[in-house]
Amino acid sequence: MSRHEVATRRVLYKIPGMETVRVRKEQFPGADGQPVALDIYEPINSIGDCVVAIVAGFPDAGFENHVGCKFMEMEWSISMAKLIAASGMTAVTHSNREAEADGIALMKHLGAAFGRVGMWTTSGNGPVGLVVASHADCAVFNNPITKDFCPDTPLFIVRAGKDETAGLNQALDTFVAKALAENKPLTLVNFPDAPHSFELSIDTRETRRILQQGLEFLRAHLV
Repeated sequence: MSRHEVATRRVLYKIPGMETVRVRKEQFPGADGQPVALDIYEPINSIGDCVVAIVAGFPDAGFENHVGCKFMEMEWSISMAKLIAASGMTAVTHSNREAEADGIALMKHLGAAFGRVGMWTTSGNGPVGLVVASHADCAVFNNPITKDFCPDTPLFIVRAGKDETAGLNQALDTFVAKALAENKPLTLVNFPDAPHSFELSIDTRETRRILQQGLEFLRAHLV
């Protein structure tokens, strides 16, 4: 099966050291107790005993049938993990059989292995990510689809002002308003001119600045 074009696109923002990041192939026990694939991206100039999981929101089997590869094998996932690792934090990508259950199992596994656990996710992975984020110390969501639930975990949310996904920003605006009304620890950054998945399509100073903000948010909460 050939890969969908979107699976070949990398995050446009690059920092020194990204291409020298080393990756280890490991496994973790999934929700059913059976092993699940885990890629560990070793940090450069580590800031401490912390890890950031790039969380998948769809079961691998269906995702692979649609896109031509697992979520952890997308160039977006790989380049984002390298960006996080080059920023001083261990990064992990993972496989799954059941997205939400295995995502929670992953966070519990990482919580036992590291002092602090962060999370990064995007787009349609958002609904599962919000549940999984309940088991993290902090989380970054980039132009996410949301749900009627906000964890107490500190969140950094990027809103793409020109997101073309029908209903996404309207739902996100409602989510943010409700979270603020409930006094949740939420940071919102609005990128007025950004389309969906802007980090794959517009290589601008603002794109780099906002990704830097997300990385700094993780660093501030994980040290």
